[in-house]
Amino acid sequence: MVLSSKDLSYREIVANAVVGRGSKYSQTTYTIRPANRPTTIGGCWIMNHTYDAELVGDYVEVHGRFDINVWYSYNGNSETAVAKDTVSYVEQIALRDLDTTADRDSREVQVKVVQNPNCLDATVTGNGSEILVRCEKELAVEVVGRTKLCVVTCELAEKKEEDFLEEDEELLEEVDMEER
Repeated sequence: MVLSSKDLSYREIVANAVVGRGSKYSQTTYTIRPANRPTTIGGCWIMNHTYDAELVGDYVEVHGRFDINVWYSYNGNSETAVAKDTVSYVEQIALRDLDTTADRDSREVQVKVVQNPNCLDATVTGNGSEILVRCEKELAVEVVGRTKLCVVTCELAEKKEEDFLEEDEELLEEVDMEER
């Protein structure tokens, strides 16, 4: 069946779709001030990561926080303790392919943690009173919003269901032959 331009029209479908996305990897160094003068570091771990995000212009701003725990020895390596601190961060993540025509009121920001905050290393500072903790994390964001999709349509009143079934069978046979 050959279609002419007079047989074609279009429909607009309103749907929720990803209208922008972005990601960011970052490393940050935090300073922890323990109660005692540390001698050596026994270990470092991060937990209780929380965050929220908002769309600001053409980027997403993620506000987050997490707890850093550093196990360390002091008093000439004769005693140990854990230094705990809650740190905050703000990441601005640029968006690719942001659809500015999508309904602004329907936009929703979704954050995916690709790499949870993780301690890369912890070292005692030169003067020995603080611990520097270098952390990494990676965040990905998507902006979902209501947008319109245009779909080309054509008049199929003359076609019967059997015609579609025959065409589907023929197409499946062609694909099957190509795979062999």
